[in-house]
Amino acid sequence: MLRKCTGEDISDEECEKIIDPFYDNYHTFVEEYVMPEVIPYYLANSFYRNAMWEAIFLQHFNSASDIFNLVSKNYKKTKAEVIKLLRLKYALEVISEDPLDFKRI
Repeated sequence: MLRKCTGEDISDEECEKIIDPFYDNYHTFVEEYVMPEVIPYYLANSFYRNAMWEAIFLQHFNSASDIFNLVSKNYKKTKAEVIKLLRLKYALEVISEDPLDFKRI
């Protein structure tokens, strides 16, 4: 089914039953599959290119995640995955979170 623009407002019921679950599903997908890949890339790329400014881990995390225009519902889980991928894919170990700093491994 393709939803076409009718020029009319949708009902509250339609929003709650169709639109909200769509966005919830999208946000969950982005947080579980996309953010854990993009954020470590952002951090590693900025570190290796000497383009990282002095800030805490959370500030860098938020800068990288701003492109998604959504708030992480499970920051701790995403953060753990980011730290794991930094180590496995980019050979970087977080040695300090305040300010954020890495050791090459």
